[in-house]
Amino acid sequence: MPSRIASEVKAAGMREIGSAAPMSLAGVTMLRDLADEERTALATKCTFRQVAAGEVVLDRFSPSAAVYFLVTGAARVVHYVAEGQEITIATVAAGDTIGEISAIDGRGRSATVVAEQDCVVAELPSDEFQALITRRGGVALELLRRWAGTIRHLSDKVSYLSTGSPDQRVYSELIRLARQDKPGGDRWLIRELPTHQELAKWAQTSREVVASAVAELVRRGVAERRTKTLYINDYAALRDLISRPEPAPA
Repeated sequence: MPSRIASEVKAAGMREIGSAAPMSLAGVTMLRDLADEERTALATKCTFRQVAAGEVVLDRFSPSAAVYFLVTGAARVVHYVAEGQEITIATVAAGDTIGEISAIDGRGRSATVVAEQDCVVAELPSDEFQALITRRGGVALELLRRWAGTIRHLSDKVSYLSTGSPDQRVYSELIRLARQDKPGGDRWLIRELPTHQELAKWAQTSREVVASAVAELVRRGVAERRTKTLYINDYAALRDLISRPEPAPA
């Protein structure tokens, strides 16, 4: 999506919420150590906006440097490459923070963020954000923890995109999404399995490859599908499929 088009979509999709609507930053992870009074005071410095699903929250080429707190909804961090192909880098959910890199270094946005669902975001000017992390070490530490997690995840993703087969990239994403059914149990599950199209974006492959990979797990008994939930019966076998070298073509 070219920058000009993304900017036009952004203008059409973001609407400022009137001051009469009571808005809160209570669910923002980065701000959880702040006292209620300080968090309320910070909210008065924010502009709260509504963003419709499919619209742009912020454009990679935008000159703005504000920080956005995602109050409700979910969004995808994306890049657009040749012929408008979209690559999803990460997903963000209610409570996450967007745009803090530009707010700190003053340079352009590093990626485009597109609303996956209808969202409410709180826009905080960059100078206010810098003042916040300067005076509140807990907020700065939470920011560092978030970046550490992002770096680990991107490192894993780059590794699989560069060395793994399409099937292995799909299985890697399933591993990332899986959670234990019960603490300490052997069974894992993905309660809300993303669509084949969504998994294909993450794995940089096609929906057909995703469908075939998931069907192969079911055929082998490694997993079973019940409505929207994928139950992983053999977690070790799934991990083995990721690490096992692909057979050479005949």
